[in-house]
Amino acid sequence: MDLNSLTHWQQLSFCAAICERSMPNFQLFCELEETPEQSKQSRKILNKVWEYLRGQLSSMKNIEKQLEVLNELVPDPTQYESYGAYPAMDCMVTLQSCIQGILDDSINDAQAMQTMTHERLLEVFELQEQNKEDSPLWSRQMEFEQSALALICAQNSHAQTIKELIPLSHDLGVSQLGISLDD
Repeated sequence: MDLNSLTHWQQLSFCAAICERSMPNFQLFCELEETPEQSKQSRKILNKVWEYLRGQLSSMKNIEKQLEVLNELVPDPTQYESYGAYPAMDCMVTLQSCIQGILDDSINDAQAMQTMTHERLLEVFELQEQNKEDSPLWSRQMEFEQSALALICAQNSHAQTIKELIPLSHDLGVSQLGISLDD
């Protein structure tokens, strides 16, 4: 499916779903770097995005401030020895895209966020000397995206769509890279 043909709301929903799915990557990074407050901040901001998408955000007043907070949360991978800084950065970049999309409805980043996610997965496969065709992670990501898009494109209310999209995106707490904090 051509993501550029989606409405702004649909694109924003897809970006939020990708961000939710990648959140364990950022949470693990925060855990390893002993910065639990950053993990809590990112969760609060993503929850605001979901509220907006459900039509439940009572005020847009604080949304712009969230960009400033997010700028502080985005790790610079060159400052860390851990590869985990890269997927953590991707998660925060996706969250930034969501906030920017709320503030400016001309921002439609679904295709860019999907591409970034795919490129990171392919990079991980390369590091593991694995082909995407042989990886259950690639299959899971493709199935997730198809399910998310089917849900987003269905003729349901926004609130109902988001109600179903959040648990789908959470995917039992497992990221697209197979990272789970419950292990």
